[in-house]
Amino acid sequence: MRRISLRCALLTTAALAPSSSWAQADVTPSAQEQGGNEKRTEIVEPTGTPGGTDKTDVVVVGIRGSVASAANKKKNGRQIVDSVVSEDVGKLPDNNVPEALSRVTGVQITRERGQGQSVAIRGLGGVQTTINGNDTSLGEGRSLNLADIPAELLKAVDVYKTRTADQVEGSIAGTVNVELRRPLDMPKGWTIAGSAKGIYDDISEKVSPYGSLLVANRFQTGIGEIGFLVNGSWTRNNYKENYIESESPDVPYGSAAEPNSPRAGLPAGFENTVIPYRAYYGLEEGRADRPSLNVSLQWRANDNLDFVLEGGYLGARSHNTSDRLYLQTREAGYRYSNITLQPDGRTARSLTIFAPLNAADPNAGLQAGIDSLYERYRSNLYTTNFEMHWRSDRAQLNTTVQYNWSNERRVVAEHLTRPYGLTSATVDFASDAYSRPVPSITFNGVDLSNVANYGVQRYQDLVFRSHNREFATQTDLTLTASETGLLRTIQTGVRFNRRDPGRNYGYRDGFPRIGGQFAPLTQFPGGGEAELVGPDLPGALQWYRIPGNVVYGNRPAIRDYIQANDPGSAARFATEEPSSDLGQIYTGRENRLSFYGQLSYAFDLGFPIDGLIGARYTNTWGGSSSYNFRPGNAANGFQDIVEAAPARGNYQDILPNATATIHFTDKAQLRLSYTTNVQRPSFYDLRPFYFAETRAVPPIIFAGNPNLKAQREHAFDASAEYYFGRGGQLTLAGYYKKASGFLYYSREVAADLAQYGLPGQSGFVEQQRNAGDGTFIGMEATGQTFFDFLPGILRNFGVSLNASRVFKARIEYPYPEDFPGAFDSVDTSKWTANAALFYDTPKFSSRVAFNYRSPYRLYVWTNNPAYSWYNDDTYRLDAAINYTPVKFMTLSVEGTNLLGNDVYRYFGQQNLLPLGVRTLARTVQGSVRFRF
Repeated sequence: MRRISLRCALLTTAALAPSSSWAQADVTPSAQEQGGNEKRTEIVEPTGTPGGTDKTDVVVVGIRGSVASAANKKKNGRQIVDSVVSEDVGKLPDNNVPEALSRVTGVQITRERGQGQSVAIRGLGGVQTTINGNDTSLGEGRSLNLADIPAELLKAVDVYKTRTADQVEGSIAGTVNVELRRPLDMPKGWTIAGSAKGIYDDISEKVSPYGSLLVANRFQTGIGEIGFLVNGSWTRNNYKENYIESESPDVPYGSAAEPNSPRAGLPAGFENTVIPYRAYYGLEEGRADRPSLNVSLQWRANDNLDFVLEGGYLGARSHNTSDRLYLQTREAGYRYSNITLQPDGRTARSLTIFAPLNAADPNAGLQAGIDSLYERYRSNLYTTNFEMHWRSDRAQLNTTVQYNWSNERRVVAEHLTRPYGLTSATVDFASDAYSRPVPSITFNGVDLSNVANYGVQRYQDLVFRSHNREFATQTDLTLTASETGLLRTIQTGVRFNRRDPGRNYGYRDGFPRIGGQFAPLTQFPGGGEAELVGPDLPGALQWYRIPGNVVYGNRPAIRDYIQANDPGSAARFATEEPSSDLGQIYTGRENRLSFYGQLSYAFDLGFPIDGLIGARYTNTWGGSSSYNFRPGNAANGFQDIVEAAPARGNYQDILPNATATIHFTDKAQLRLSYTTNVQRPSFYDLRPFYFAETRAVPPIIFAGNPNLKAQREHAFDASAEYYFGRGGQLTLAGYYKKASGFLYYSREVAADLAQYGLPGQSGFVEQQRNAGDGTFIGMEATGQTFFDFLPGILRNFGVSLNASRVFKARIEYPYPEDFPGAFDSVDTSKWTANAALFYDTPKFSSRVAFNYRSPYRLYVWTNNPAYSWYNDDTYRLDAAINYTPVKFMTLSVEGTNLLGNDVYRYFGQQNLLPLGVRTLARTVQGSVRFRF
């Protein structure tokens, strides 16, 4: 049994001395603090950032160095900030950014496709992403996929939980800033560094290669100091995951008065039974390649003036195959028997389904089969950045200009097959086929091992594209008012940003038939290469499908085949790619103009107190264009009626902030903060589209919503902090966050559909809407130290513990009735915790790290919210050993997910029914890093 119960033990341990500390800083320990030969050191000249001096800095590398830098940055930061700092060039503590951030207090991540993926801060998703402080997005999105940023490229990653007026607004969750290396960070002269890594996982049984190379030089010239840096990385992640799941529980529609409805097929007394819509076995496998490059040129003309010119590229290339054998369990014409219920007396635990065949209808019988989807994805992000920094004794002026452009493309080829003769199946939604209850399916009287028993029911392909062009410029002026008075500095700035995003999407279906029946799988293009597949899970079935890459390669032949064997779809498949779905596309422009002012102050009331007071004003305006359409009638030959749909908007925000830090001693301080932020809806949700389904009774409108409001927050934070020794800290923080404008997708009754071209008619409108307010209250704690005070070998050990507790995460969703978990925020775990043990010497270091996350609501199932999806608690044990036989080379062996934790999910906060399980691999990796 891969799952073990460690919750109580971990929470007890973490509560004694919790929080984050993989890193937090640019600020490095002094030479005296570093002491002796406890760790590797190297001399580095000034970095060239504003305020730099001519004296050299000592940068500590290795685990101890990153932890010490972390504590210093948290101590000296103006906001609530935690960070992950690279232990050395090309060495974050984990293989990708989300995995590394999972060690930070209050940060939660999801894991899929072999790696950490999405990031939430204090229970809120939609995290803003910046690169070197610059707002950066990919395609139509408002952020980057942090999993696409190679860890080998990074100097540090900062998690800002609060925002000051000089920072770009953009998310009520917080901001993740990715800091890339620059040449004046490096020692004088040439620096050449790189790494090579191979990662083996026990499910795909493949090795994933990683590689990186950095070349930099820093030298004096007659016009000042110049440095250049080229840093490149290429990674390939091979993955495979097995799963058994069910989806979307609800009461079957219809009534006993409708003989052909699903509800009519239920035995007396079971009419209100909640039954999942579908159950399936599946496996997903593929690979993701991520090429990246960063080029940077710095020129420090003198002590008062320096320049930065840099460009970057982040790419992603992935091939993914997803195969699943499914059974739809709520369909017209079904008859149910042998029903057993869960303990709640309402939810189906198991049942048998019967649906007769009909020679005249190939779709008769059980709605079951194989869904095989192959996807190729490609994204490109190009960034450019110019900076100028000028400073004098009393003033500092910074100017930046960025221009970024990006694109995404996704192509999917999907074929769905049906075994012939499916009339009866038994489903146990809570079987003992796994160590915890999961669905299981038994097809009665069908041989799935005979390829001749399969026909192709449907083929679908789709193409998705998005693009973005973004220009931004900002100027900041900081004046020193006094060295000793109440007012210390005055800071002001202006920023302009323009984004031009767009989206295009098209799909088509083909239904090949031979003699009125499903086309035999073996006759379909590529069918000669059909093979048996199935998840590597106890009791799971196997089935035939054509490999996804074979289907993709046969797309031209498949188009010809459908034109020949599905006349009704011939026109749609006459072109190489599907035509655009007008309801899915849009083009837009968004402009943002921001001004801010901020004062720093300091005074003494028995204790030194300093802080910031400021406000940011932002005006956002722009427009978007899409289409609306409705079915035609006999008058126009039943052609869709299509009209262009433009929309414009303009809104303004004033975002104040105030901070104060009370320094009780040089080691103990209390930080207080009030901050505000705004998070804009996605461009897709704002598109002015609608489709009026006039054939439904009453009519149904499916629409975008240009009137969506932005989410806004007011947050209060307090953080008591004590720093000691080299990187030691004890902190305890609390926060209260009030937010508005949360989004919620729903179907609502509209008395008049005039704005949708149906005056005087009532009906339903389905769209994204703003829900009620949200309230978040929580605490975070951190404890970390190296045991320098112990004798002998024990002084090389260190420990880090952190934990976060969310006491309240409530969003006022507009449900008609209350139920357990009704107002639970999505992505919010009540507990997250980390525990790590370090050992660090100049030649040998090691780390054992444990991560825990308690259950959380994964998705709001709006049709039946009481059965929303929940992710059970997850835990992860990782370990690493590093050996440096010579000063220019380090060898490493690392293992992840050593306890073999899988992702387990269920429906409803009370675990009304298992949703299923998805397996995650254990990995072992070997690497070599070098530096000259």
